[in-house]
Amino acid sequence: GSVVGYSLVTAAAAILNKAGSTDPEKLVQAAKGIGFETPFGAAMLRALDHQGTIGAYVGKTAVKNGKGVMVDFVYRDGAKYLPSDDEVKAMRPQGTQ
Repeated sequence: GSVVGYSLVTAAAAILNKAGSTDPEKLVQAAKGIGFETPFGAAMLRALDHQGTIGAYVGKTAVKNGKGVMVDFVYRDGAKYLPSDDEVKAMRPQGTQ
């Protein structure tokens, strides 16, 4: 949760800086395709749907010394798991692209 919160604030700051304003339409336009840093590396908000590409660690849970831990974990880049632009367009009602 801390990583997601930090990344959200970093993304919001990047959008505000790019927009140069708090005008909602300028913020929406500034968010399209913007990149930002996370503790796990660079991420972005896709231009088409503003979906963030931040990834996550995925693994198994286990108990070690009486505490829950994650084992056999790997980092998965979120961009590789989002639907393609064509899939997003097909899922949206006409006129909302």
